[in-house]
Amino acid sequence: RFQSSTGRESICEVYLDSLQVGEARPLFSIVWHRFSMSRGSELGGYAHLAGSARFQSSTCMGNWAEERELRRTILKDILAKKTQGTLRLDAYHQRMSMALDEVELTRVRDDPYVHFGDVVQLVHLETGQAVAGDVTDRDQRPGEEACAATAAPDVRAPCARNTFVLLKHLPDHGAPLENYYDDDCLRYGQKIRLALNPRAMGEVTTADGGTRPLCLFSKPLSMTYFAKYSRKQLVGLTHRKTYDSVWQVLTPDPTQRVVSEGVEVLAGAPILLVHAATQQPLIVEEGQVYPNEFGNERELSARQSTGHGSKQGLEQTAKGLMKGTIPRAENSLNYFAFITGEKIEELPASSKPDDSAAADAAINAVVGELLSKAGSLKLLEKKMVTLSNERSELPSAELLMVLRQCGCSLPEHYVAILAAKFGTHKHAIMDAGAFLQAVRSAAMTSSAS
Repeated sequence: RFQSSTGRESICEVYLDSLQVGEARPLFSIVWHRFSMSRGSELGGYAHLAGSARFQSSTCMGNWAEERELRRTILKDILAKKTQGTLRLDAYHQRMSMALDEVELTRVRDDPYVHFGDVVQLVHLETGQAVAGDVTDRDQRPGEEACAATAAPDVRAPCARNTFVLLKHLPDHGAPLENYYDDDCLRYGQKIRLALNPRAMGEVTTADGGTRPLCLFSKPLSMTYFAKYSRKQLVGLTHRKTYDSVWQVLTPDPTQRVVSEGVEVLAGAPILLVHAATQQPLIVEEGQVYPNEFGNERELSARQSTGHGSKQGLEQTAKGLMKGTIPRAENSLNYFAFITGEKIEELPASSKPDDSAAADAAINAVVGELLSKAGSLKLLEKKMVTLSNERSELPSAELLMVLRQCGCSLPEHYVAILAAKFGTHKHAIMDAGAFLQAVRSAAMTSSAS
């Protein structure tokens, strides 16, 4: 026993009782060593070890072999990912370098106006922030091909994520009430699309926004579509070519909107960007932060921000007009401007993929998914025969619904390729019989192989 207090003796006895007989001597020596260093003057003989290291770095304790192999395995895995470029940090640096790649603003004509095909920035005049896209912040819901759009503060230079290509809106069928202009100059009252710079997705900047343009869009406010933080009308970017991605350029003064229709838009002039489907102007939500990989940005939505309209009511009364005849004007939160560059350059047209090859690939993808699920191919044939008329004609919009009901998760742009491939001379009508024949042929080829 140690010549010490009762407390130290009891600790040593507890440690010894908790061990087996064969392990008692090593632990006893360790405890005695620690005790002797603290009481070297009383015990003597071990005072010279006071302050020395208890274990060296090469001492093997516990599962040392397993831990060493684990460290080696982790290091090999990291080196392999580093070589392949699949580390999370490498992917992050690649995304940042692609999104923040500096872009030079260009215009197709040497004049002060905005033209289709220009590489522009859409800047909010109240805050000086530019509308930007984040292609990695995607909508995770099935079937949605959308990503986030925000207002990026502190814009020092135009980059891939905050520049857009102006596209002209051309409806699929004639609209007699629409005004069409032959030139490439943007005019007030004209409907447009804003496509994100293709360089943000690793493509070459082209006049038509790349192979699959990612355009600014909005949807009516509902229980399933709303802004992430402000819960206002959703604004984002999408690959879908629908009327949700069409916007109209208007002058901020409501008294001049009729007379200004058809007038060329000057670069840097204040404008309203109104969503064509909902008639709600684009706005930057004041004070609403949208955090992402690029920092704390501002959220975009589509809504009208107006004042009380007292001044406008008095002005209308003074002019002999009935109060409320002219709608109230939006305030500066809805004001934007197109910023163009000094370089004169016409962008090249994108090289579209071969339609026939894309259609064959889409049919093979459909057949591959249907053959993997028992009875899906027969269900597709039954539904196509049931829904088509006596001339084997089927509305193109119903093809997506039929494929989804049969368990096929083909992306929507491939469905659009199939609808265009088997389309008829009638608008939005496809040949269901030709489509079924192509599916049967591809299924027989796949079964034979």
